[in-house]
Amino acid sequence: MKLILAMFAMAITVFAEQPKCKGNPKVIGACYSVHGRLSRGADTVVLRLWPVGTKRMLGVTGGPTLDDAGFPIWPQSLRFTSGDEDIYGDFEVCPFTPERKGAMQFVCIESASHVVVKR
Repeated sequence: MKLILAMFAMAITVFAEQPKCKGNPKVIGACYSVHGRLSRGADTVVLRLWPVGTKRMLGVTGGPTLDDAGFPIWPQSLRFTSGDEDIYGDFEVCPFTPERKGAMQFVCIESASHVVVKR
């Protein structure tokens, strides 16, 4: 009985883990670093990452389609305490979609460093 309970506990732990970014089978290219501003989106893509100094916007999602946008993959250590702050930092992102002019590229965030939260 103890063995069954231990196996059940391990199974729950495995299934409860946060989906991974780096090594995710949906990632289509090499991961890369970007210095940017992470903020909440006002539509389907709930997290957006603006690479500072560009006119691009990256959508932080859980995969390559808009259906994946509601479940973004990003470090759970990054938190928004209210809706009006931005998180600046150096982010390691992995692409779910190719970069195309005029289209939002979908990515996941593997890690963040040099994080500063601004209201």
